[in-house]
Amino acid sequence: MIDINVGVLKFQLSPYEREYSEDGLFSDWIKTFVEYKLPVLTIQYSTAFTVVELVDLKEQFCSLYDCLVKQQPHSGISFDSLERHFSLQVNQVGHHNVAEISIMMKPEDNAESVKVTDTFYLDQSYFPSLLSGLDQMINWSS
Repeated sequence: MIDINVGVLKFQLSPYEREYSEDGLFSDWIKTFVEYKLPVLTIQYSTAFTVVELVDLKEQFCSLYDCLVKQQPHSGISFDSLERHFSLQVNQVGHHNVAEISIMMKPEDNAESVKVTDTFYLDQSYFPSLLSGLDQMINWSS
């Protein structure tokens, strides 16, 4: 599970079911509950990620974390889930010690679905629990 609290923002990704694929573990889907809370808005919906998506995302976040610690430039992260319900753009800001996270959440497939976007900032102290949460999701067994 990923649980991020920044000021008044609360963001969670909670896995709740693994759909096993006959093509192997990396083709499995992890069904996930998304919750995004601000004082004036709460969004809750379900989506799914493949294990491959989560492994790639974790590798990108590991690389970014290393650059934040060393205060070296990083090319950024662009993530669009296969289901198109969740995307992230992550870039370094400041003196390479803070990550700007731009998030897009779209709870439904139809064209009329609400699309919520927001931006928040994380320093390197958030990354160990973020990486641990991605590990938990990748290894989720229901």
